[in-house]
This record gives sequence, C-alpha cells and structure tokens, in this order.
Amino acid sequence: MSTTLTWRSADLRDRLTFEHATEIELRTVEDQFRTYTALLRGGAGLFAANKDTVTLAEFRDYVRRIEFQDLYPGFLGIGFTPTLPAADRERFATRAEALGVDNFRVRPLTDNPMISPVLFAEPPNPRNQAAIGFDVMSDPVRRDMVERARDTGQPAASARIQLVQEIDANKQAGFLVAMPVYSGGTVPADLAGRRRDFLGFVFGAFRADDLFGSILSAEAEEDAAFAVYDGAPGEATLLHRSARASSGVAGRLTREARLELGGRTWTVLFDQRMAPRRASPLPEIWLVCGGGLFATALLAFAAYRQRRTQDEIGRLNASLEARVEDRTRDLQAAADRLRQAGEERARMEEALRQSQKMEAVGQLTGGLAHDFNNLLAGISGSLELIEARIAQDRPKDVGKYIAAAQGAAKRAAALTHRLLAFSRRQTLAPKAIDANRLVEGMLDLIQRTVGPGVEVRHVGADGLWPALADPSQLENALLNLCINARDAMPDGGRITIDTDNRWIDRRRAEAQDMPEGEYLSLCVTDTGTGMPPEVVARAFDPFFTTKPMGEGTGLGLSMIYGFAKQSGGQVRIASTVGVGTTVCIYLPRHRGRVEVDDSGTAKRPRAAAAAGETVLIVDDEPTVRMLVTDVLDDLGYTAVGAADSTGGLRVLESDTRVDLLVTDVGLPGGMNGRQLADAARVGRPDLKVLFITGFAEAAVLGDGHLEPGMAVLTKPFAVDALADRIRELMGR
Repeated sequence: MSTTLTWRSADLRDRLTFEHATEIELRTVEDQFRTYTALLRGGAGLFAANKDTVTLAEFRDYVRRIEFQDLYPGFLGIGFTPTLPAADRERFATRAEALGVDNFRVRPLTDNPMISPVLFAEPPNPRNQAAIGFDVMSDPVRRDMVERARDTGQPAASARIQLVQEIDANKQAGFLVAMPVYSGGTVPADLAGRRRDFLGFVFGAFRADDLFGSILSAEAEEDAAFAVYDGAPGEATLLHRSARASSGVAGRLTREARLELGGRTWTVLFDQRMAPRRASPLPEIWLVCGGGLFATALLAFAAYRQRRTQDEIGRLNASLEARVEDRTRDLQAAADRLRQAGEERARMEEALRQSQKMEAVGQLTGGLAHDFNNLLAGISGSLELIEARIAQDRPKDVGKYIAAAQGAAKRAAALTHRLLAFSRRQTLAPKAIDANRLVEGMLDLIQRTVGPGVEVRHVGADGLWPALADPSQLENALLNLCINARDAMPDGGRITIDTDNRWIDRRRAEAQDMPEGEYLSLCVTDTGTGMPPEVVARAFDPFFTTKPMGEGTGLGLSMIYGFAKQSGGQVRIASTVGVGTTVCIYLPRHRGRVEVDDSGTAKRPRAAAAAGETVLIVDDEPTVRMLVTDVLDDLGYTAVGAADSTGGLRVLESDTRVDLLVTDVGLPGGMNGRQLADAARVGRPDLKVLFITGFAEAAVLGDGHLEPGMAVLTKPFAVDALADRIRELMGR
C-alpha cells in the first residue's frame, strides 16, 4: 500500500511539475507579446504626436529612450513602413532623404499598385540596415499581415518567414508584428475610413530562436521541452524547438496548446523532460520507509514552487507594465514639448513673414510715390507753362514743354509696364522665337550701349530649340541684363551671352522652383564685382538697388522676373564676390516653327474710315473716352460713347449701327468688358471688339487666346497704334 501511494505521489509530482513548467512558458510568451505590442503602440503614438510626420532622428531618439537593446532581448528591430501608390516611388525617395534616410531605394520592383518600403529600422546595425527600402507588399505573406493590420486597426503578426535581415550564414526562422498607423492618430470606426486614413505601420522584427531562447527560463525548459509552430505542426511551419539537454531524460507526458497572437494561431507541443535523479528508480526500501513523508513533502514543495513561480510572474508583469507606463508618460511629455515648440516656431515664422511682407509693401509704395511724383511734376509743370505761354502769346516755346510732358508720360508708362511685368499682369504678344537670331540682331545695340571698354561675346548652341515669348520683352530683358553687367564692371571687362538647350530634371526643378522639362536658357555672364548672398536674395525685390541714388529704379530685375514667370519660365542668379555674376532666363521649349518677320518698320499713313462706320466707346474714365472720341472723329468715324456697361448694352441692343466696340475691361454697371462683348455678340455675332486695358486681366484673355474678331490694346497707347488696330479689325 505504501509503495503504491509513493509511486502515485511521484507520478503526481512529475505531472504537476510538467504542467507548471508548460504554463510558465505559455504565459511568458503571451506576456512578452503584450509588452512588445505596447512598444509598437508607443511608436505609432509618436506619429500622432508629430502630426503624422516623423524624421529618422526623432524615431531613433524614441528607440533610445525606451532602452530598446537593454530591456527587450530577442527583439531584433523596430521600424516604420509607409504605404503609398507605386506611382509615387521616385517622389518618395526624395522625401525619404528629406526625413534623414540617405540613398533610399525601393526594392524589389513589382507591378503592385501599392508599395510599402521599409523607411526606418532601428537600432542601426548591419542586419536592420539591410531591410531599408524593402517593399513589404512584394511578398504575399507580408502583404497579408499589412492588410489585416490596416483593416482591423489591431496589431497583426505575419506567418513564418525568413527576415530580410538574415544576411549571414546563421539564418533563423522569423516573423513580423505590424501596428497600424492612421492619419491623426485615431483608428477610424469603419473599414472604408481605415483604408482611407492608413499611413503605414510600425513593425517589430523577431528571430524566433533568439526570441524564445531569451524570454524562456532554462529552469522551465529542464522540465518541459517545447516546439512552436505557426499553424499546424510541420517542418515548414516550425518557428523554434528547444535545444536538447545532454543530461535530460525524455519523459512520458506530452501536451499540445494553442496561442492566439496577432491574428495568427501558434501550436505549441510540449514533451516532458526529467533530470537523471528523478528518472532513476529509487530503492524500494526507501520508497516504502519514507513514502508517506516524502509524498507529503513533495506535494508541499510542488505547491510552494508553483506559488513562488506565480508570484515571480506577477512581479515581472507589474514591473514591465510600470516601465511601459513610465516610458509612455515620458514620451507623451516629450511629444507635448515638441508640439508646443513647433506651434511657437510657426507663430514666430508667421510674424516674420508678415513683417517682411509689410516691409516689401512699404518699399514698393515708397518707390512708386518717389518716381511718380517726379514724373507728375514734369507733366504738370509743362502743362502750366504751356497755358502761361499761350496766354502770353509766346507759342514758339510751347513745343519744348509739350515734348517734356510727353517724355515724362512715356517714362511713367514704362514704369507701369515694369510694375506689370513684375506682377505678371502685363499684356504679352508671344511668338515662336529663335533666340540665336534675336541675340545676333541686338549685338550692335548692346555693344554701343555698354561702351568700348566692355567686350561682348555671344556663344550660341547649334540646333537651338525655339521658345514662345514676347520678342520685344525678351529683347528688353536682355538689354537690361547687359546694362546691369556693365555697371558691375566699372573698369571694363567681358559680357558673355550664352544660349543653350537645357533639360531640367526633377531634383533640379524642385531646387529652382520650376516644372521639370525642356527649356531654352539665355544666360548673361559678367566678370564684375559679384554680389554677396544677402544681395542675391533680394535682387528681384521691386525698387531694391545697390546703385547710387538717381542711377537706377530697382525695377529691372523685377521686370525680368515677372516676364519670365508670366511666360511659364524662371530666372536664376549665381554670383561670386570678386569673380562675377551669371543671370539665366529659362523659357519652356516650343514645339512650333519660328516665323521670320519681314514686315517693314516704316510708319504707315492713317487709313480713313468708310462712310457711316460707327464705333461704340465704353469707358468709365471721361478723359479716356473724350480722347478716343476725338481720335475717331479725326479719322472720320462716327463715335458713340457710354460710361458703363449698362449704357453700352443699351446702345448695342438698339437699332443703332455699331461696326466696332471699343471697351475697357474693368467697367461699372454689373458687367466687365468681356461680358459686355459676349452679350453684344448674341445679337451681333459679327461685331468686332477691341479691348483697351491697363493690364492683362484673366477676364479678357481667359486661357491666353481671344475669339476671332477680338484684339487687345494696352494703355497708354499712341494714336497711330489705335488707328492701325482699328483698321486691322475693320478689315482694311
């Protein structure tokens, strides 16, 4: 009887020890998975705290703060993988470099519509660096993990895989765990919202042998050997198998358990192990004599050991949770400080931009007031002297005052044209131009302008692409650049005008604030004094000049900048103090043919009007209306005037003959000039229309083309120009 009880006690001891060891191993795996999931959730929270954008330095600092390598053994790496359309592959490589990841390249190339390249993988050891750029969506197993995490909003584990980090001969089975990251940091309530707001995932990479070998105690493995499978047991699904102890003896007990982790079902098979001292049969006499006492002691020991193990597990869980909570609080505090610092920086930058804007407006209005006051003084003074000389019956002096007033008026018109060029609102007449031919035609004028002390060279490329631009504005820009170059060389020097074909790739286009593509470049290089960076930064500001007072308006480069931008191009400056300056105008390549203009430049006589031809003038400025009416009367036209769109429409809807409508664009009365013309053509489809305007409003030009029978004339205009434009429209 005693022998039987003793053997049963021994069997119960072995069974309890085995079950206790297996429970420790199962609970330890589950607890560690929860801990690692909390770390990944903290990484996802980093993106929410930083408005969805985290740099490599910020992510690396998070990994350092959680003491990743010291506190979490068996965890190979933690990283972040964004998800984006495959069409954005090249654009994202540039963004990756801006976030701190150098030489970023997505691999392998696939036909998948979406890609998930690894952006961060920390700590930065050779294994983790091997994963940078790997497209997780290229592998069906990994893609299944990403899609489950995205659609559920929960952490998802992958099936058994070989990690990309396996770069040497010591390869192990592994798996990934993905924590989804959504825009704004909140998991959307519905599936459509989760797919829409999905940014990517924070992942953990695990080598199975290293992981299980580090988190499971050797003492537990002495009593229960185990094998972990991803799904049904088999060599293809084996994640880890306990190392065989040389001193252990296989027992007869086995156990099969299942763990649900990250949406995957792991199967764990346990086999009993027994130390030699427990596997050897005790002498029968010892069993009989001490059976009862030993059985009691054994049961008490087993209960004590189980209780102590449970206490240890409880203390370990409490310690891990406390550390995670401390790290989470520290991370949240750091994120709050970063957010506050970002908000303060944004407020300071906005205040600085507003200050710079007001400074630019003040400089612009001050320069305008100064220049226009000078011009108005010349005009008003000349008119007063004309009035006085006529009253004194001294008509011979009137001519010079008229010339002075006209000269001031022309300079005022030139000033407004420069301002419109800077604001990109001037009226252009673009044509397909050959820049080589244009430069060659201006070389004599440029040489005479800069003087004999400056050598002028032209280096033109063969097969130069044409560009679509206003030839007169391009000539004016080139002449301005050459004059600036001459002024930068007080002791003489050399000006080189270079024309060439340029392909601007995406990287360079982003740096120069222009679309990538094919461009004609027109560059003017001097050997002058050069400009420091702070002067180059303000060179395009209106009325900014380094020349002495009275020797420059400060609008030359502003006009060139506005002309280039309005023509779809760009202007860039490169300068070195003591070496010289290069200014390049880039104009988009034009695919059309260049037309040679053989028209003569002789002044044509004004053509007379046909009998009964009537012109309707609609302008809210009485002076302009009066002057245009007088010009039309001199040309033999019948002129009808209206001060607003309502009056003009009333005339057009009557039976009055109207052969041509001359209208301003900005009109009172509820309609602008273009709307008035469109309304008039409903009842008079063949009506000719001439728009007179101070700048090229979008309401007139639309997409840059006018309808047949329409034309634009920019104010101020010469009488001859008005007459010629009218005759062109009237078909003479």
